[in-house]
Amino acid sequence: MKKLEKLRARLGEIQNELKAFDGLEDYTPEQLESVNAYHAEFQDINTEIEALEKLESMNNAISTSNRQTQPVEPVANKVPAGTGARTHNHYDKSYGFKSMGEFCKAVEGYSKGNVHSNFTNSTALESVGEDGGILIPTDFMTEIQEKVQGDQSLIPRTSDFTSSSNHMSVPVDETEPWTGGIQASWLGEAQQYTETKPQLKNADFKLQKLGALVKCTDELLEDAGALESYIRRKAPDSIVHKINDAIVTGDGVAKPKGILGSGFAFEVAKESGQAADSIVYRNLVKMESRLLPNSNAVWLANPACREQLRLLTDDNGNFIYLNGSQFPNAAAAGFDTLLGKPIMYMMGAMPELGDAGDLILADLSYYYSVLKTGGVRQAVSTHLHFDRDITAFKFTMRVDGHCPFSAPVTTQKGNYQMSGFVTLAERA
Repeated sequence: MKKLEKLRARLGEIQNELKAFDGLEDYTPEQLESVNAYHAEFQDINTEIEALEKLESMNNAISTSNRQTQPVEPVANKVPAGTGARTHNHYDKSYGFKSMGEFCKAVEGYSKGNVHSNFTNSTALESVGEDGGILIPTDFMTEIQEKVQGDQSLIPRTSDFTSSSNHMSVPVDETEPWTGGIQASWLGEAQQYTETKPQLKNADFKLQKLGALVKCTDELLEDAGALESYIRRKAPDSIVHKINDAIVTGDGVAKPKGILGSGFAFEVAKESGQAADSIVYRNLVKMESRLLPNSNAVWLANPACREQLRLLTDDNGNFIYLNGSQFPNAAAAGFDTLLGKPIMYMMGAMPELGDAGDLILADLSYYYSVLKTGGVRQAVSTHLHFDRDITAFKFTMRVDGHCPFSAPVTTQKGNYQMSGFVTLAERA
C-alpha cells in the first residue's frame, strides 16, 4: 500500500531528525516544543499504520475466503405460502429491512442459527448448507450522498512551509533593484565598487488552531457503515473551506490574514458610469495590466460572476472567455480561461457579486502559508460521552498565513503600481 510506505518512510525521517537532539543536556523552549511535536506526529503515524495494517490483513483474509468459496446461483424468487406476495417492489429489494444496520444484525443472527423472518420471505438466501450466503440488499447504498462538494484547496498554490513549532519567521526583501538593498553599478576604469547590503525584515507567523469536533451515536455508526470514513474525509474538507476563506478574506485575528486585507494588493476602480454588480471588458484589461510580469496567476471568482464573464466580448466583438472542454489546449487542466489565465469559481470564501474582491487576479506564490508538521491530526474518543454511547471524532490543524509584502511594486520610471494580487473594486 502506497500510504503505508509513505508513513513508514516518514517514521524513518523522524528518526533521522531526532539525531539533532543527541548529546544535548539542556533544551531551549523551542527545542522542547519541537520534541513534543515530533512525539505527537509519531503517535498519529503509528496509530494510522496500525489501522492500515489491520485493513490490509482483513482484505487479504477476505480475498482468501472468497477464493475458497464458489458462489451459488440464488434460488428462484419464490414466496412461501401464506406470506403474501413481495415481488417487484421496493420492499423486496431491501428484504424488508429498514436500514443496513438492521440487515447486518440479522446476518449476524443467521450465522448463529437464528434465521430472520425477512430472510425466509425473500431471495436473500443464496442457498442452504455450509456453502450458502446472504445477498446484500440492492437498495442500501454505503456511500453518503453530498449536496455540496468542497472547493479545491488554495494552499498548494501558495508558498507553503511546514514547521515543527508554532512560530516561524521568514526573512523578506521588499526592495526593488532601483530603490535600495543589493544594487549593481557601472564602473569606470579603476573606479571603486559602491558598497551595498541587503535590507531584510522578518515576516512572523504564529500558527493558529483550526479544529472540528463531530459526535455520533453508536447506533448511527452501526446503521450507516460508511459514516466513519465519510466523517474522516468531510471534516478535512470543512477545514480546507475555512482556510480558503481566511486566505481570501481573513482579518488576521486568531486566523490567517487574507488577500483582501493585504497592503500588497492593488484595487482597480470601476469604470465611469458602470452599472451596479456588473463586470465589463475594461475591468479585466485594467486588472491584467496591474499584474506583475512573469506571474503564475489565476482568477478567483464568485460563481455569480460566471454568466457575465462568459458573455464578455472585446472591442471587436470577440468572446474572451475560453471553455476548457471546448478548447482543451487553451486552458489549464480542469479550468476555463479568461484572457489566457485559468479561472477558479469558489463556492465559499469570495465576496458576493458587486462587492470588492468578488473577482481577483492572484499569483498565490506571493502569499505565504505555514502549516504545522503532520497536517490535519485526527483523534477518536469513546470516553468523553461513554455513558451515552457517543463517539467523538476530533480534527485539529495549526496554520497561519499572510502576504509578507506591505505595498505594491512601483516601476522605476513612471511610478506605475503593480502587484501579485489585483482586485476589482465595489460596483454599487
